[in-house]
Amino acid sequence: MSKVVVVKSQDRELRQPLTRAEYNLFLTAGLRALTGEPNAVAALRKLLPPGVVGMKTNCLAGKANSTPVALTEALADMLIKTDRDANDIVVWERTSRELAEAGYELNAASTAIRCLGTDANGVGYSDQFYSYGEVNSLVSRIITRVVDFNINLPVLKDHSIAGLSAGLKNMYGAIHNPNKYHGDNCNPFCAHVANLTPIRLKNRLTIIDAVRVQYNGGPAYVGSYLHYYGGLVIATDPVAADRVGLEILEYIRATNNHPPLAQVERPVQYLKTAAEIGLGIAELDDIDLEVLDIDVTGNAKEGTLF
Repeated sequence: MSKVVVVKSQDRELRQPLTRAEYNLFLTAGLRALTGEPNAVAALRKLLPPGVVGMKTNCLAGKANSTPVALTEALADMLIKTDRDANDIVVWERTSRELAEAGYELNAASTAIRCLGTDANGVGYSDQFYSYGEVNSLVSRIITRVVDFNINLPVLKDHSIAGLSAGLKNMYGAIHNPNKYHGDNCNPFCAHVANLTPIRLKNRLTIIDAVRVQYNGGPAYVGSYLHYYGGLVIATDPVAADRVGLEILEYIRATNNHPPLAQVERPVQYLKTAAEIGLGIAELDDIDLEVLDIDVTGNAKEGTLF
């Protein structure tokens, strides 16, 4: 059984993005619950051995609905406290342009936190192809060579083809030919991309930003379909994290009078495929789900998903 922790605000409807300090509270509560450790630093030490840590963002939608800078900053603050040098933290994406347009400050230097795209000078894609099932791709050297471990930081949203855009779909940003893998609602491709050797081995933690969830019209930003859920989904099992994310997305769609994804010919089949190849758990009954409602001081109590 895989554990997934959802941390939600209990005090207010989040019509503004979370601040760095607020993300710190959410992450602290979630990582403690996930690992049983007394604080977030101990939790990250348990989850991530010493080494260079990547943070794979999702910056397709620009500043409007991409992985928030405040989330990566709060997480970096915690990682530095695990005795890592700031330069051993790498915030990354498919292109440097996408990072910059989402509000990130690019840095490829040998000091401070690095922030760069695969297209940055001296990076690029692997010399060899990696293959699994229906996928045959070059993989970003950021994940094959630069980082030792990776934290996947997607944004929970609707996807016009895949149905769900969350952790597994976010790894399309790690390969050179994602355009090839959008047929059949991205099934089995989402699962097979996530099972490419360097991606499977180095992804250690998924943190889905579900503060503001776009429930239709994605993955590009459409503000009229934005719902304020106010939470993070945290897990070491990438499939279980996405499965809980799907439950949240479907609930929000229903709340806003939109039919289930399967009824609009966008069934999320790739999670079952991912479970079948051993990437994680896709059945809710087999997921140990803990929901925490958190107040502005960081105090958490047992909550419900909806």
